Amino acid sequence: MKLHLKSLIKWVRSLATLNNAVLVVALLIAATWVWSTIEAIQHNFKLQQQVDALSQQIAIDELQNKTLELQRSYYNSDQYLELSARERLSLAMPGEKLLVLPANTVKPVETSLSQTAATTIADRSNFAQWMYFLFGKKGE
Repeated sequence: MKLHLKSLIKWVRSLATLNNAVLVVALLIAATWVWSTIEAIQHNFKLQQQVDALSQQIAIDELQNKTLELQRSYYNSDQYLELSARERLSLAMPGEKLLVLPANTVKPVETSLSQTAATTIADRSNFAQWMYFLFGKKGE
């Protein structure tokens, strides 16, 4: 065991040279430089994400401002004032008359014919449906 320990110490002393020490220091400096570069890239990436998010928010806010500006100009227009007066105050332009129609008494058209045609088509086989689709009512 003592012989093994002495050979280990001798091997370590053979490695402990000035060239090896300079090499270790250079490796530590390079590792530190790489680590700080990676951290800087990661920090810049996060900042760029924030800038992109804020740019999108600015674009959305600008669109909302334009929309509100258009609404404001519409509400200040003569067309809106006329429509508003017609709707809320029941006013009309000179010469216009109010036409009152009776309630709608017409019943909707019965769709039983189209429903029966749809059910008879659905009852056919797939081939018959294709023939009906391609050639019309010939194959009935």
